[in-house]
Amino acid sequence: MKIRLFSIATIMALLLTLMPLNIIAASVNVTLTDIPTKKPGDTVTISGTTSLNEVIIKTIRPDTTILYYDVAVPINGGYTTSFKLPVDADLGNYTVVAGKGADVITDEFAVTTAAVVRTNANLKALQLSEEASIDFSADKQEYTTSVGNSVTSITVSATADDAEATITINSEETSTKQINLIEGSNTVLVEVTAQDGTTQKTYSLIIKKPALQIVVPNVPIQVSTEPLSISVPAGSTNATMQVTTVTIGTTKHATLPQIEVNVVTSLGIVRVSIPAGTQITAPSSWDNIIKLPEVKSNSSLSVAGGEVSAVIEVGSPDVTLIFDKAVRLLIPNQAGKAVGYIKGNVFTPITEIISADTQDAADRELVAGGEGKIDVDSDQVIWTKHFTKFASYTPAPTTPKSSYGSSSGGGSPVINTDIILSNGGTVNQNGAVIVIPVGAITSDIRVTVEKVTNMATLPTATLLKLVSDVYEIKKDEFGEFSKSVSITLPFDKTAIDLDKTPVAIYWLNEQTNQWVQLDNTQVDKANSKVSGSVNHFTKFAVLATVKIEASAPGSVDFSDVKGHWAEKSIQDLIQLGAIKGYPDGTFKPATNITRAEFISVIVKAFNLPPKDGKVFADTDNHWAQNSISTAAMHGIISGYSDTTFGPDDLITREQMAVLIVGVNKMEWVADGKAYADSSDVSDWAKAAIAITTSKGLLDGFEDGTLKPKGKTTRAEAATVILRALSLKQ
Repeated sequence: MKIRLFSIATIMALLLTLMPLNIIAASVNVTLTDIPTKKPGDTVTISGTTSLNEVIIKTIRPDTTILYYDVAVPINGGYTTSFKLPVDADLGNYTVVAGKGADVITDEFAVTTAAVVRTNANLKALQLSEEASIDFSADKQEYTTSVGNSVTSITVSATADDAEATITINSEETSTKQINLIEGSNTVLVEVTAQDGTTQKTYSLIIKKPALQIVVPNVPIQVSTEPLSISVPAGSTNATMQVTTVTIGTTKHATLPQIEVNVVTSLGIVRVSIPAGTQITAPSSWDNIIKLPEVKSNSSLSVAGGEVSAVIEVGSPDVTLIFDKAVRLLIPNQAGKAVGYIKGNVFTPITEIISADTQDAADRELVAGGEGKIDVDSDQVIWTKHFTKFASYTPAPTTPKSSYGSSSGGGSPVINTDIILSNGGTVNQNGAVIVIPVGAITSDIRVTVEKVTNMATLPTATLLKLVSDVYEIKKDEFGEFSKSVSITLPFDKTAIDLDKTPVAIYWLNEQTNQWVQLDNTQVDKANSKVSGSVNHFTKFAVLATVKIEASAPGSVDFSDVKGHWAEKSIQDLIQLGAIKGYPDGTFKPATNITRAEFISVIVKAFNLPPKDGKVFADTDNHWAQNSISTAAMHGIISGYSDTTFGPDDLITREQMAVLIVGVNKMEWVADGKAYADSSDVSDWAKAAIAITTSKGLLDGFEDGTLKPKGKTTRAEAATVILRALSLKQ
């Protein structure tokens, strides 16, 4: 395409020469194929038929010497060409001249609308091929993602918000481009130029491709914020990686980058893929070490008479690691086999089938702590939100089952088990009675009842009092019962006044960490037993409801509380017996509260069972020694050091946040509310501040600050504790 300049005399001479010959130009035809009325920025398409071997097309703008287009078009009986009017095109009639030499024809179109200048340089979409993903937002211009070391290229596709805008990817005018990747950071620049031709916006994308790290046995790979690609050579043992954690109450938390692990085994290459941003939750006893996949002997695990073909141990042998995103585990050459996992010496088949072998499908379809499977070609893929020992196997063709659980070290470690036939039956173990009706199961099962001895891992039940042992009831078949089963447990009736305090059986929801009452509760006061119905097994206990009577007006008439902003919280906490006023008839809501006083209120308000054990050097003989010891044994406090607690120090707002999160065992959140002084929050308190501010437990001040190191008043403490109690109900 060439742009030429001609004088007005030249143009007129050309037209006078061409126009009279138009009547004999039967071999040329010209048509404006779209609407003859145009506006600046529109596209004009000119087409026609001719017997010539080329056609010259000229478009003349009115009242000017500029000849816009002079295009040679090779033809085979027909020709077409298009051009775009500039956004500043003059208004008026435009003449189109098509032909060559004496064989020409003309047509016209009009530009009738004033120029529309659009400055929209936004993207509507920015997508990557399936090897990686980003959360796109039009107002966000910088993105970072990561891929595994095995990924050699990735395709970037962009869509402009305005169809008339143009897109370049890494300086090439295109909306889709394949990017070849090198190890390290790969930068992709997507530039959008608006319809006005000048307004521009650049979106930057950094794709990180990690270098391959070879595992050295007994030397953990250190996990930072950067993506990892790990290779475990054949024959390696004790291949591990170590993460950085934050302890909140009785649990540890860690956030992982994208991690891919390839393990060379006798089965083939076992692969683990962990998506970026995955958060781990684990007991506080966890040593921060994640065991990389290791193939175990098939004889290390028996599965109800089935034939085991592969055993993979991954994670931590001593504690359960729970993920908030699905993690992919590929076991090669095991497609078509059944698969399951072992936890707490109980083998559970995996029956959930994932609809697609994708991160999105697995995240969407798996419940918290759950798992599913899918066959991919000849391989078996397990998508899981926890790590443990997994096994592929061929199920036994008949029942009943002959073995159950792990047999490592010799013999299945099953204690006090009953086999229930498919037509139902009754289990009576350790004082618990379970009645399974006809039709509740379709095959024989083995039932185990054990008393829980580690009470520190269990949630405290606000306004509920534990009046029995905690029983963990298990079965060796996955899934719920088709009909409700009846569970009866004994309880200690001397611990409560049965005429005033109702009791019931509760089951522990381990996903929400809360106690849930069973249906159809019946209390046998004479024999101190409670029964209820449920359609699944887990941990069960008898709990008594501690009622808080509504405060009658003036029932606790402190002179300095009436009309106070925290009056109701103070009254309710007093009625609960967790806090008291002073002998002079005041409550002193504006007085700062000490660490010992706050712990004492927490222990009473949350009804924590007394526990002796930990005594700090500066709490020995202190009036709050028992409360501090109880809180320490429940994993709520740790002190300034192993010997110092500082009981008489005034508690700060960030210290209060940490204690509230610990006693309430609250779920991890990524971010809390932002305040003008958020940078003042101590590193050890950032997670707790994020949780308490996001949950509405801790408020900021009118000036936009949080004052994390400010001292806590008695009124503030009462309010935050009551809010925390309400979340537990």
